[in-house]
Amino acid sequence: MGCTQSKHEDEISVTERVMGGRRGIDKTERIHSRSEKEKLAAKRAKALAQASAENNDTDETPPKLTETGHLVAEEVAKRIKGSVESKETIVGDVKSGIDEDLIHIRYAALTQRGYYPDDPHKENQDDYFICGSKFGAGDGDAFFAVFDGHGDRGHDCARFAKNRLPPILAAKIKKQRAALNAKKIKAMTENKEQKPANAFHPSNWPYLDEKQYEDVCRQAHIQCNNEMHDDKNIKDFLSGTTAISVGFHAGRMTVSNVGDSRAVLGYRVGGDDLQGTPAEEEKKEISSEGDIEFVDATGVKYESGSIIAIPLSDDQTPYRKDERIRLEKAGARILTIDQLEGRKPIKDVEGLNLGVDIDTDGDMPRVYLKEHNYPGTAFSRSLGDAVAEGVGVNGEPELLTKKVTKGDEILVIASDGVFEFLTNQRMIDICAECEDPLHACTKLLEASYEQWLNYELRTDDITVIVLFLKSGKADDVAEVTRILNLSQKKPSMPLKTMASSSTHQLQT
Repeated sequence: MGCTQSKHEDEISVTERVMGGRRGIDKTERIHSRSEKEKLAAKRAKALAQASAENNDTDETPPKLTETGHLVAEEVAKRIKGSVESKETIVGDVKSGIDEDLIHIRYAALTQRGYYPDDPHKENQDDYFICGSKFGAGDGDAFFAVFDGHGDRGHDCARFAKNRLPPILAAKIKKQRAALNAKKIKAMTENKEQKPANAFHPSNWPYLDEKQYEDVCRQAHIQCNNEMHDDKNIKDFLSGTTAISVGFHAGRMTVSNVGDSRAVLGYRVGGDDLQGTPAEEEKKEISSEGDIEFVDATGVKYESGSIIAIPLSDDQTPYRKDERIRLEKAGARILTIDQLEGRKPIKDVEGLNLGVDIDTDGDMPRVYLKEHNYPGTAFSRSLGDAVAEGVGVNGEPELLTKKVTKGDEILVIASDGVFEFLTNQRMIDICAECEDPLHACTKLLEASYEQWLNYELRTDDITVIVLFLKSGKADDVAEVTRILNLSQKKPSMPLKTMASSSTHQLQT
């Protein structure tokens, strides 16, 4: 796929590295002498030890703590892994030869292992995947994903999803585009039209439309979930992982969401009239002529030049009434721990507007079997979690597709370690103050970690991918309004545009 997996090597490569890249040994390569066997055993042991070190970022030495019981700065730094610099890529319709069809992206990623006082060496259960170009045989395609494992074997589930979901999706994209191309070539042949040179080369394959791309994303998640259930090495009965991803294809970005990790867009109002990095734009004086006001469904106004946070995913938790209804129809009980233990009466849970509101109470509604007080998942969809799947906790993603336009400047894909105590807008504001994505990742880790220390004795795993986007496509304000209002679960209100000289009032 032309991709680099960003955190862990593929586990099947250990034996292949020992045998020089071959999957098997033919007759002439079989080992006969004891010394040869001992040498090979030593090589295998060394390779396995190296792989174990690469896949295990824990240290059995007790961590150094401050007087208040928190990790010292040196220990925190040891738990951070990821990008050493921001990288660049170009995606979009690279075949058209038109500059405005291209999307310039700078990106970086960081992950910080959490700290649990009663289990100080607990593995990082977060994982991520980055393919900056040539994903699914497309020069203009890219794929970014974050996985947040949970349960005793959550790290195995997250790693499995990272290793399997991207190749499954890439293969499905490739197969679908090849089929479309074969259909196109057949029609040209029947019509006796001249076929272009290299007609069957992937660079000439048609793009998938929005529905076709979303369909293969849905199929890939379901297949990955089924494979996880079937893999005897993955104990996913009471463990699983979230999966939040963004795929770039044909000038669009498609968000696939399973669980409560999140993708948030930083959209600059009036982006058609602005240029430069997010940090540079904050320093510019915006002309009053041609000002655009963005008005959401609640009547909140956003002036030209401001960057607003637009959720591209909706946390799948029992806080959502639609998810509660779906789970209860499948036989689940939805209760908080206080309700389960009889400290509070059993009644319908009032939802939070997650992303805007912060849940500081900590007693969130959970999913239980009808006759048993488990599994107690705080999410309504996941990959894995075989027991919870029996009452509706499934791996089918919710999908959202948007054309990438000038106003789209920042994209954050992150686990709930970031969003637990930071609102979407605060997170975008932090990124907007940074000059590059790696700086933004660093600041988000610092801000998230600081908030964890304010509210909890423990700190969760924190993983974030930040993209800075630059597109030449004109903004589609109606589409942006629709997506913003969709996240607020209210009827869409049209965005009002005006070109008055000095006022920011809505036209009537």
